[in-house]
Amino acid sequence: MSIGTTPRVAVIVPNYNGARYLEECLSSLLAQGYRDRRVIVVDNASSDGSAEMVERRFPQVDLVRNPVNTGFAGGCNTGLRRGLEQGAEYLVLVNSDTRAEPDWLEELVAAADTDPCIGLCQSLILLASRPNVINTAGNESHYLAFGYCGRYLEEDRGVPGGVREIPFASGTAVLARRRMLEEVGLMDEDLFLYQEDLDLSWRARLAGWRVVLAPRSRIHHHYHFDRNREKFYYLERNRLLVSIKNYAPRSLVVLAPAFLGAELAMVGYAFASGWGPRKLAGYRDLWRQRRRIAAKRRRVQATRRVPDRSIAANWTDRMEFPGFRESPLARLANPVSHAYWRLARRLL
Repeated sequence: MSIGTTPRVAVIVPNYNGARYLEECLSSLLAQGYRDRRVIVVDNASSDGSAEMVERRFPQVDLVRNPVNTGFAGGCNTGLRRGLEQGAEYLVLVNSDTRAEPDWLEELVAAADTDPCIGLCQSLILLASRPNVINTAGNESHYLAFGYCGRYLEEDRGVPGGVREIPFASGTAVLARRRMLEEVGLMDEDLFLYQEDLDLSWRARLAGWRVVLAPRSRIHHHYHFDRNREKFYYLERNRLLVSIKNYAPRSLVVLAPAFLGAELAMVGYAFASGWGPRKLAGYRDLWRQRRRIAAKRRRVQATRRVPDRSIAANWTDRMEFPGFRESPLARLANPVSHAYWRLARRLL
């Protein structure tokens, strides 16, 4: 494709104390064959010299310094707004701990160009430490909004069928179409960390946009699965927030018993793991934000063009995320969840 006919692209790298990998990431982005692009680094008040390194080593990069850490969602939104102001047609979010293959961006744009109804397009994300092993080929979501990496740790043997639908796109490396963002809005900054990509994908689908994988667009991620109290707090609080915003009223009623059962189980799991107070803090914060959440819910539902029954076709009824699927709780919960979902999805 000639430069005159290529869509303008803003590649946005949110960064918080990511100096360890950021230089490698930016070098790979600036080496892309796709030329009609601008790389934007949004530094979230890092204390490790990240911003200074970018200024010194990459003067061609558009560096934005946030005075405080606004979280992943806030950092992404700062970059998205900058890219929109610069006239980008496609806006690509990339984690600072990634390394892109040379044709990564060209393949990502080519996939998005296949259909103007594609709102979000995720790259095939591989593990940096094991280049032929998948980090995620599109994230999976349980109908109770537990999200996890799809095809995690599978060997990369190629994804058949080319561009294909995925439940939701990982924020690690994802292209967003300008018109989609203008219609459904940017990331929800109240989420701060985690589930913001599930929320954006969900809102895009509700408005009638497609969410797909571009398997020929390949990027390597220094991914480390970990569990800690703060991550647990954000994951648990945010999956409830996202569900409240995005499900239709009828769906919330139908799924209420399942949510109640899951919450009782997760409270028990949290206290058994030493994270109980953080789980309760999530309930407290949702209550404090109830008016803001209600206002956001009204905005989301106003953009709805697709019923929940269609959205639900993308969800799974099994909780199989790492560190949980082997547990006794998962062995008990998954059969019950499967049986409930078989009935519930017919009532949505």
